[in-house]
Amino acid sequence: MKNKILVMASTFPRYFDDSTPRFVFDLSKRLNVKFDSVVLAPHAPGILKKENMDGLDVRRFAYFKPESMQKLCYGGGIIPNMKASFLAKIQMPLLIISEFFTAGKIIKNEKIRMVHAHWMLPQGLVGVWLKKMYNVPLIVTIHGSDLFPLKSKMLVGLQKCVCKNADFITANRAAAEELAGRFPEFKEKIVVIPMGVDTDVFKKRKVKKPKKYSKNKLIVFVGRLSDQKGLQYVIDAMPNILSHDSSVKLIVVGEGPYEKELRQKINANNVQKNVEFLGALNQNEVAKYYNMADIFILPSLSNKTGTEALGLSLLEAMSSCCAVIGTDVGGIRLAIKNGYNGILVNQKNSEEIAKSVVELLDNSKKRKLLGKNASEFVKNNYSWEIISKKFCVLYEKVLK
Repeated sequence: MKNKILVMASTFPRYFDDSTPRFVFDLSKRLNVKFDSVVLAPHAPGILKKENMDGLDVRRFAYFKPESMQKLCYGGGIIPNMKASFLAKIQMPLLIISEFFTAGKIIKNEKIRMVHAHWMLPQGLVGVWLKKMYNVPLIVTIHGSDLFPLKSKMLVGLQKCVCKNADFITANRAAAEELAGRFPEFKEKIVVIPMGVDTDVFKKRKVKKPKKYSKNKLIVFVGRLSDQKGLQYVIDAMPNILSHDSSVKLIVVGEGPYEKELRQKINANNVQKNVEFLGALNQNEVAKYYNMADIFILPSLSNKTGTEALGLSLLEAMSSCCAVIGTDVGGIRLAIKNGYNGILVNQKNSEEIAKSVVELLDNSKKRKLLGKNASEFVKNNYSWEIISKKFCVLYEKVLK
């Protein structure tokens, strides 16, 4: 009989082809081979509260009435949603309370052996309460964004509480180093295990460009639209890029609170015809754009709202044999070996971005070589096959 695990997450696909990031689903599905996982995630209007998603037992808890007014989760994410909506702000304590009581019922009624909480706050904190009340071990996975921003001593105190009470904390290398520097007393609990990439989905394949792009060279960005992603510096670089090759088009995949400011910058640079926003897309659609792209770019910043812990979109593009450009910050510099599997540029440097883009557009041989090396790097280090085995080892260690 397989051990039963409760997985808690605030970001989880609402339906099978949802554009919401699916890494918790992908990991839990693979771990389900050896463990019996129950995933608990927030409810959203119009979706099921209990279902089997490709063999995975998924439960969703409502946290506000009427349910049509639940505003806190999904879309741009919890923090952007709270900034944009007072209603979302007041729903945060209700979400925490609802998650705790729903999780408690599952643990009590279904013989849960362990809790795996994704994100330090709020799931990690809820996991601490569950551990104390029901005497179940706790693994907390940090995804990077939950380390920032630090605005109060209370927030730091809550993070410390989670670290103190978790049995183990997993994170990618950049987030693990940040956490160990912040709380060195808990260093022995930190295990470096990043999220993985589905190399069966994100791989090199022949994709014909739609007719509207047939004469364009494409730069693709995939990610949440926030100032921390640095897309504004790519837009500032577009006039220089277009002066070299007027056929270049920047494709933006994603949604978020910074879209209005980005559109204003597009107008200021007079590049409206050469930038297109596609909104959020599901992973199969995103995979097509990686294969259509001449260049993928992730221009993230290290600023007051944090540092890019890694960026799964970068790894997905690399897995797809795409030539990539990223800024020399956080986890990006750990994934890109400059000149070997991608190009690193300094952050906030539009001139350097333009120069690197132009050089790659002019050198198809280099683009192909960078893409080939990038794909091999991801396959050898970040495939779900490798990552899920590491989590299996950790699960078994905790459950001994």
